[in-house]
Amino acid sequence: MQINSNNYIQYSSYQPHFTSCSRDVYDLVGKLVHRNDTSFFRRDMDWNKFTHYLADKSDIYCLASSSGDEVYTVIMKLIEKFGDDAKRFYPIKAYDKDPHIIKMANEGYLPMYDCDEDIINNCTNDKFNEYFEKISEDDIPEYLKKMDIVYDFMAKVKPILRDKVIFSVADATEQCKSINSDKAVVLARNFWPYLKDESQMIKFANDLYKNLGKNSAVVIGDYDALCSNAAKNLHDAGFVANTELFTVFEKLKLPETNTILKYYY
Repeated sequence: MQINSNNYIQYSSYQPHFTSCSRDVYDLVGKLVHRNDTSFFRRDMDWNKFTHYLADKSDIYCLASSSGDEVYTVIMKLIEKFGDDAKRFYPIKAYDKDPHIIKMANEGYLPMYDCDEDIINNCTNDKFNEYFEKISEDDIPEYLKKMDIVYDFMAKVKPILRDKVIFSVADATEQCKSINSDKAVVLARNFWPYLKDESQMIKFANDLYKNLGKNSAVVIGDYDALCSNAAKNLHDAGFVANTELFTVFEKLKLPETNTILKYYY
């Protein structure tokens, strides 16, 4: 792993901690956009510390949300931490450019691996069955059976989670221009290397900084930090790396900083 002169990670062969909902992503005309995976409680985030960080935030957005695993992870942690007081965060707004995966998410279907059930139970004190219901193959809609998705079983997301999210079809690089609330948190995690080129990453970071309100934050993932210049792009746009959560970049009224991302050494 190489560190450049500005102490940011350069592109490497790092492999992210992805597991569930592995599928090919196509646009409306059938062109392959990219291959992607998502999972619950990714190991690149201290979820307890991150949930505590959200205490003084308001709106939460998830860009490139896929099937919703990460959004549901956040909601499970919000319920655990804040209970009924978490209602100020809802609904979380989630966006993905794949219309097929958004249709699935809106109907409450979620493909899972067996390990997902174990991870959720481990991270929620055995509450998998409070949040999800396994369904038989006979109950899976035909359009889902035809999708190129790998899974061990299909689940229905129970209302305690599903009703707290609005899923919409949108491109992350365009949708970010309409997010302008204060104290907002934008999950833009583990998809930066899929962007077309470095210039698009730079523009994406600049658009986020330009449009987000004060005391807002952008959250990236380890795949972004180690396989792209996302951290540097956000820093150059004006964001400041949080000193405890090094994948969180804040829009603060602070002097210029040369924060070194020690987390990535």
